[in-house]
Amino acid sequence: MEGCGMSCIKYLLVVFNGLFMIFGIVIIATACVDMGIIKGFAGGEVSGHETDAVLIAVGVLIILVAAFGCFGAWRESPKLLYIFAGCLIIIILLELSVGIAAAALRPQIEVGLKQQLRSSFIKNKSTREEDSHYRDFWDKIQSNLECCGISGPDNYGSTEPRLNPPYSCCPREATEDSDEVKRSNCLTHNTMYKEGCEDKILMTIHSAGLSVIVCGILFCFLEVAGIVLALWLAHSIKTQGKSRDTA
Repeated sequence: MEGCGMSCIKYLLVVFNGLFMIFGIVIIATACVDMGIIKGFAGGEVSGHETDAVLIAVGVLIILVAAFGCFGAWRESPKLLYIFAGCLIIIILLELSVGIAAAALRPQIEVGLKQQLRSSFIKNKSTREEDSHYRDFWDKIQSNLECCGISGPDNYGSTEPRLNPPYSCCPREATEDSDEVKRSNCLTHNTMYKEGCEDKILMTIHSAGLSVIVCGILFCFLEVAGIVLALWLAHSIKTQGKSRDTA
């Protein structure tokens, strides 16, 4: 293979396939984070992780196809390069399908999540030992997101059993007092978090979903560039082969 032009295309395609592998890993990571966030906020009881699972599968497929593309470019095989370009087109179609499905299912996931949150919040207010899981669950959410209740601290007194907000609704204090004393001071001075957790949870999920969408869009542009390079290199190899045969 002679000429800097074809050599540059070859090595550029190898570099692009290295980027494909990296982006495949990024897509898997963002999909896992998105799935983990939804499961974490819903206690693992809400369905609707199918699109994230498909994205993880697509990420694995991308890594395999990228490795195949590197091999085809290095061997300078037009057939392997055409197969590689065809695989990228299929991946782009899969990504578009997953994106459309995710957009369609997102409202359904959010409705199910809201229902699960409100159901678990009622159990969080229970004093029964078997409901301690829900208390721990809400303490973790309220402390980490700095929020209180579904829509605010008033939710703790709106339905039976009538309870005051727990200490997880209060800002952390760097004092040696017990948590009960800190909670009492928080309630007395009304310094608990005023924002509800539902909006903050949905905002966090929206942010995670947006990260997945942005990664998908960026990768589609990279895939199109890879297709162009693969077809260009395959055509150059075939053209040079014909010119040698006629020489």
